[in-house]
This record gives sequence, C-alpha cells and structure tokens, in this order.
Amino acid sequence: MIDFEWKLLLFLKDFTGRGSDTFYWLADDQLHETSAKEIVDFPGVVVCHDFWLIRDVLFDQTQDLPKALIDLDEFRMSTSGNPENRISRERVDITDELGRYEVKSDVSSTYKSMFLRGTLFNADIAREVARALSKMFEELCVVAAENGELARYMGVEVPVYHLLQKAMSSGITIDSSHLSEKRKEAEYDYYFCLKSYSEKHDLPLETPTRQMIEERVNEFGFDLGGVSLEYVLEFLPHKNDFGNDTLALWNLDAAKRVLSSLTLSSNQTRPIVDVFGSRTSRIHLRNPALQNMPKKYRSIVAARKGSNLCYVDYDQYEVGIMAGLSEDPELIALYCAGDMYDLFSTSHLGIAGNRQMAKQLFLSYAYGMSRKALIDAAAALGADRERAKAAFRLFSAYEEWKKTICARFLKEGRIETIRGNHFKRNGQGQLSAKERRSAVSQVVQGTASLIFKMALLEVSTLEDVTIILPMHDALLFEHRLKETPARVVKAFEKVMTEQLLGRINGKASIGQFSPT
Repeated sequence: MIDFEWKLLLFLKDFTGRGSDTFYWLADDQLHETSAKEIVDFPGVVVCHDFWLIRDVLFDQTQDLPKALIDLDEFRMSTSGNPENRISRERVDITDELGRYEVKSDVSSTYKSMFLRGTLFNADIAREVARALSKMFEELCVVAAENGELARYMGVEVPVYHLLQKAMSSGITIDSSHLSEKRKEAEYDYYFCLKSYSEKHDLPLETPTRQMIEERVNEFGFDLGGVSLEYVLEFLPHKNDFGNDTLALWNLDAAKRVLSSLTLSSNQTRPIVDVFGSRTSRIHLRNPALQNMPKKYRSIVAARKGSNLCYVDYDQYEVGIMAGLSEDPELIALYCAGDMYDLFSTSHLGIAGNRQMAKQLFLSYAYGMSRKALIDAAAALGADRERAKAAFRLFSAYEEWKKTICARFLKEGRIETIRGNHFKRNGQGQLSAKERRSAVSQVVQGTASLIFKMALLEVSTLEDVTIILPMHDALLFEHRLKETPARVVKAFEKVMTEQLLGRINGKASIGQFSPT
C-alpha cells in the first residue's frame, strides 16, 4: 500500500536543554541510535510522534529539518474526518492509541514515563512501541487512501508542514527594544477597554469566559441552530454593539498575553505551528499566538538586517471562492467588479458607506442564516426590508449549489473540499441548521485553506522570498528586491485562479501588516 520510502523515528528529548537528546530508527525490527544529521539527510518520509518537541533541536544542530515528515497524531487527526479528534487532542497522547495494536497498558505507561524522562530508557519497551507505531502508520495510510485523503496529505500537507516548521525554527525577529513599551500600551488598552465594557454591558470586571458570553447571547434571544459563538458575535447585530465589544476585549486580552510571553533578553521567537489547526485545515500558531495579535501591536515583529517586510493578502477571499465553486453569475459579477461588499451595500441594500454591515449580512446569508433572521438583521442595521429581501434573492445559482452540498452531506454522510479534507456526519435523519452550515463551511473554508497552502508552496519557490508568518489568508514575508512583492501577489492570484478552474480570477494585493 505504501509506495514511498519511510522510517519510524523514536526520540527522547533532553528537557534540560543540555543537548543530551537521543534518536532511534526502527530498522530490521530493531532500534538503532541515529543522529540529527542522519535524520535530516534521510531521503524518504520520517514518521514520528510529538515532532514539535524536537523540531528546534534538529534545526539548531543541522540548520534544516527532514524534507518530508509525518507526525502520527497530525496524520490521524487530519485524515479522519472526525472533528472530535481535534477537540480531544490536548487530552489524549499517542500512548492512548497503542492498545489497539496489542500493546499492554503497562508497556504504554512505561513508555510514556520514559518519554517524559521519568524512567530510564528500556530498549525492549521502546522497540515494542516502535513496532506498534509502524503498524499504526501503515493502517493510517490505508484509511487515508480509502477516504481519498492520502494524495492531498502527501502532496500538500506534508510539504507545507516542512515549509512552515522550518520557517518557525528559523525564528521570527522581535524588536525587543520596544517590547516593554508595547506591553504597557497593551495593558493600558486592555484595562481601559475592560472597564468600559463592564460598565456598558453590566458584566464583572474580568475577561468574560465563553460560557458567560454564551449565556448572555442566549438571553438576547439568539437561537441559530448551534452556530459558533464567534459567528454570532461577528455577524449579527447586538444591542449596544455587544458582539463587537466582546471581540475587541478578547483581542486585547490575546495581545496582552502574546506580548507577555515574549522575552526582553531575546530578539527572536519560535512559535509552535499547527498546520492542520482546525476542522477546515486552517494554520494556527501558538506559544506565542502571533496571529491573534491586533494590528496595533504587530510592529513588534521586525525584519532581519538588510531585508524588508511585506504583507500580501487575498481580496474578498471567501466571496471569490463561493463564486468560483457555485458559478453563480451574480456573485461572480460582484466579485469581479471591485469591492464586492461596497457594491452590495450601495447597489443592492441601498445603504452607502457601510461596507462592514454589508459584509456581515452577506456572510451570514452565505453560510445559511434563516431568511427571516437575515431580513430582521438587515432592517436593524438600517436597510429597507423589501430591498433586503430582493437583494438576497439574487444569488439563485449559489442557493442551488448550497442545496447540492447539503443533499450530498445527507446522502453520503460526509462532505469534502475540492481536494479531500472530508468531514463526517455524526447525526441521523434530516440535517439540522447547524449541519447545513457546517457542510457549506467545510467546503468553502476548507477550500480556502487548501488554496492558501498551495499559494505558500508556490511562493516558496520564488527567489528573494523568506516566509515569516502565515495569517489565515495572508502572508508576511521578507524580501530585498523592489519587484518581489508584485511577484508574490501574482503567485497568490495564479494559484487561486487555477484551483477554481478559471471560473474567477483570483485577487490579491499588498496590505498593511502593522501601523506605519
């Protein structure tokens, strides 16, 4: 079944940082100690678990990483189609899976203790676990192939994993000279915002938890069939602007925590990157979560000496993908004509100069908000009810496309993007409102994640480009030559156009990563 060269790698990390890390190949049914250089030089696929623990160790010793690496946890999670695997990820480690491969519980617990350096290395225990992990990998390859996931995983996820892990190991330059100033600024902004938020919305003087906000939203009467809390806060109108205020406070809290995690003694940070960080395959960074930092504080990220930072961003990304997938002529026309949200606000809703409102309403519509709730929301934002009804009747081809997606989800019990990344249904009977939204979201946002990753691979082939920080549908990179940004924009547009079969021409532009 496996038609490529691969090796199973075990390691014991030296958590003291003194360089006593040890590495072992499983070969000829035996463990053989190896070195960082041999691991990086291996021409095939390196298979291991918890790679993030040794990523920087390998890079520091060799200035490189394995050309192709598969982390068993990531592989299992990202090809299963089961979102519960991601939810339970932080509570489950690889040893919890070993029982399925005839490894006794005492062997699993001993290996876990060895791995955490609580027990001395036992070659027999390690060898038994390595054999089980090899069986696990072989089984996962079979399952991934049966699910139509193996080609995408090997062709996209594995090379992107190498690209971004190496970029993060190389480090992101931090302007530590202004770090204290930014910390103080973020602390002040956060506590000022918190005080105003608490008084305005009659809530305790503390960052509200998700549970607190869910309870408040329920009090407001929002019942949308189980859509995400972020969806409700961002896209629906709230009394006293509660949704936007909550998101603003959460963003400031995130900025405060990110800036606090950076050290004054170092001008570099090396985030952990989850290349398959969500059900729809979005890239997430953590420790620190730089992607979550508001633009106001991003100037803390600096270019290396002699280089310039540049930020390329897809324009109206989700709308373009919806237009390309559905081939809706009205949607294509709006996307191609210019700023879709400005045009929709002015030409169809009759409210000039309210782009954000138009974006909220359109994306709420696009992901399946009920027609009544949609018109009520438009009226609350100042739109004429009859005109709003007419505006949302324009996209008949998109409506038919959504119906086909939901029909397929109902019939087959799964849905996928244009290239794998499927999502399995857990429920029975007719689709709920949440399931219909999830199906459409999986196809649109999963396709967006795929296109973005393929754009990263395309950009990585360009000379004079150093990838610094992926930002969901945008990229911060370094360059030296004046013409490089235009080449990166062209690469972004080319990939989107090709992946959507030329039904639309992808649009990207140079944006502003941080205030000048």
